[in-house]
Amino acid sequence: MVKHAHGKKPKSIIATDLDGTLVGSRTAVYDFNRHMIKNRNNFLLVYITGRIFASAWQLITKENLLYPDVLITDLGTEIYVAPRFGLDQRWEQRMQSTWDAGKTRTAALGLEGLQVREMRPRFRLSFSVDRTAYQITLKRLQQIVDKEGLPVKVVPVSAEAIDLVPASAGKGLALCYVRERCLVEKEQTFVCGDSGKDLSMFIKGFKGIVVGNARPELKKALKLKNREVYFSKSYYASGILEGLKKYGVV
Repeated sequence: MVKHAHGKKPKSIIATDLDGTLVGSRTAVYDFNRHMIKNRNNFLLVYITGRIFASAWQLITKENLLYPDVLITDLGTEIYVAPRFGLDQRWEQRMQSTWDAGKTRTAALGLEGLQVREMRPRFRLSFSVDRTAYQITLKRLQQIVDKEGLPVKVVPVSAEAIDLVPASAGKGLALCYVRERCLVEKEQTFVCGDSGKDLSMFIKGFKGIVVGNARPELKKALKLKNREVYFSKSYYASGILEGLKKYGVV
């Protein structure tokens, strides 16, 4: 079981994306940290990011963020647990059990218009795409994955990039795994995000907080899905606090 930094079972989980959600205003981060420290014994703090571990840790240090209890990186393919931030071995084995980078790469490169981005994470393949052909390339890549029966997930990252990760990975599934290991109820799990890359966290039955600066595609998708989500007026970390206060967490 994943425990709180103080060794206690947490009552709730606060899980947030970093770039554009928690990070964006240093004044807001300072205020967020102050409230979190005051209530820290009540929850598990989880950061979830598309960044690799080294990049995420650099951001945490640079922006003076609180150290999390759990750090989920690389689009939910890796989970690091405090205090030493070693890899969660169960999750590691789950990723390794189905991931075949060579086979996946060969199949994907059969599609014209994809170029490998040399990022070299262990459980993710990243490709650059011509933005003028993005939608058709995305559709065709999904067709290849389905035809080959590859156990991978196609992730639209930006208007010029597409990633492939294990089908059992993703921000939402990684958070579900952490919640189950913590024995925390869904109703006591709060997720915070700002873009379409965070959508998978919002459709798992958790209580959501969308910061005021969130991208239109996330707001639109969540309004259509009619989930339990609070749309903050405040930006970045201030928007997270606004939502947590609305839910009565802080």
